[in-house]
Amino acid sequence: MFPITALLFRGARITAAAAAFALFCTTAQADITSLQECAAGLGNNSLANSTGTLKPPLGPELQIISWNIQKAGNRDWAQDLRQLAQGVELAFIQEAASDAAIPEVLPEAAHHSFAPGYRRGQTITGVMTLSSSKASLECDLESREPWLGTPKAMAITEYPLAGREERLLAINIHAVNFTFGLEDYRQQLDMLSVLIRQHRGPVLIAGDLNTWREGRVAAVADFMHEHGLRAVAFSPDLRSTVFGQALDHILTRGLEANSANAVPVRSSDHNPLLVSLKIS
Repeated sequence: MFPITALLFRGARITAAAAAFALFCTTAQADITSLQECAAGLGNNSLANSTGTLKPPLGPELQIISWNIQKAGNRDWAQDLRQLAQGVELAFIQEAASDAAIPEVLPEAAHHSFAPGYRRGQTITGVMTLSSSKASLECDLESREPWLGTPKAMAITEYPLAGREERLLAINIHAVNFTFGLEDYRQQLDMLSVLIRQHRGPVLIAGDLNTWREGRVAAVADFMHEHGLRAVAFSPDLRSTVFGQALDHILTRGLEANSANAVPVRSSDHNPLLVSLKIS
């Protein structure tokens, strides 16, 4: 979807399987503290040990899908997701609706992390990351859109990797949308910077970055340069666009793309991205 939005980070909830705790913040200083709590948990062996076994770990190759499913409001979305996501180890879903029973569509992805955002009646939409391996850490970052007063969310997950002490930092993002300038957009990217600077290992960012104007594209390019990230290229590039700019992206560090496809569908206003990655 393409609503008018701006961003104000409000809180974070950090869970690590059996050891879960919630942080709800109302001030800028508290927001920073909450994000730092999430960053401090990355690579924390005690958190990993508290979950019991984390096998099977991910890698050395990863099949992923990233898709804004438009709140599961269109016909055949579940059929398309089930067909396209066969064999994936990680699925990044934006505008995931709580009443859509998405985990039932992908039963092979035994683990999922849902970061709640917009609420309407009994339905909650947010971002959901589904995986074949259990996360060693989950952080749900909630943001508030000042113009509409509605929340948005990012799901941060960390996974053990086969044969490596490093872990994979996976970020599922539905970025801030319309703003008067780029300050709020860059602020969201700056929040991710806090996590990436703390993390040691491969990084995977997937989602709807709402890069519908050149200024946003430039902001993402600056962010990528700062952290040594690369954008997965699609050829032919069939990603959904607004004003000629692709909205959906997959950014990586320490990962190589073996193949990348954007698949045209009618079940959402975004075309899903299917990518095969190898840990380098």
